[in-house]
Amino acid sequence: MRTVTSADFKPFDWNAATPSYRGRLPHLSQPEVIYFVTFRLADSLPAEVIRRWKDERASWLQLHPDPWPPEVEREYHQKFTLRLERWLDAGHGSCILRHPEMRAEVEASLLHDHGKHYDLGVWVIMPNHVHVLLQSLSPMPVPQLLSAAKGFSARRINEKLGEQGSLWMSESFDHIVRGMESLKKFQRYIANNPTRAGLPAEAFSYDQRWCLA
Repeated sequence: MRTVTSADFKPFDWNAATPSYRGRLPHLSQPEVIYFVTFRLADSLPAEVIRRWKDERASWLQLHPDPWPPEVEREYHQKFTLRLERWLDAGHGSCILRHPEMRAEVEASLLHDHGKHYDLGVWVIMPNHVHVLLQSLSPMPVPQLLSAAKGFSARRINEKLGEQGSLWMSESFDHIVRGMESLKKFQRYIANNPTRAGLPAEAFSYDQRWCLA
């Protein structure tokens, strides 16, 4: 288990961020930055719910360009992250990750690039979504870092189900972890997700590879 200290939080260069419709996206191409990322199954939310959420989020983001002060980051978390989490915790969709053999495929896929493209610190695999805390070891954007793991797990799970097609949706949000208190907050958030959703122990998988100083 690796101990994460304040030295792990590198200065973030907003000028190097990836340009986008919202100005600067936090899923970037900067190594050594710690991120909190969520990705979910393709059927985890109704399409109309996602469309309305994305439209509202896009309008809000136009009014709040990065970098965000702490109060704006808290507002985003309340308006968008927590609302999406409540929907996910309600258990919409196939929730195939309730099955241990499916979660095992996701975990093995995530760990495959651990130590190569990213350092995977804390994660929970819920019935229809996955939370991870990771530290980038590559200049590639975070979605690209995770695409191999998501693609491999999708192929393996589809083989087991005898199905084809997209398994995962693209990441809808992620967060730069700016300091130790923020990291501890996200770690608690991940660890408590199963309890908030009212899940029994056999319905999720949780692991932590980081010891937080």
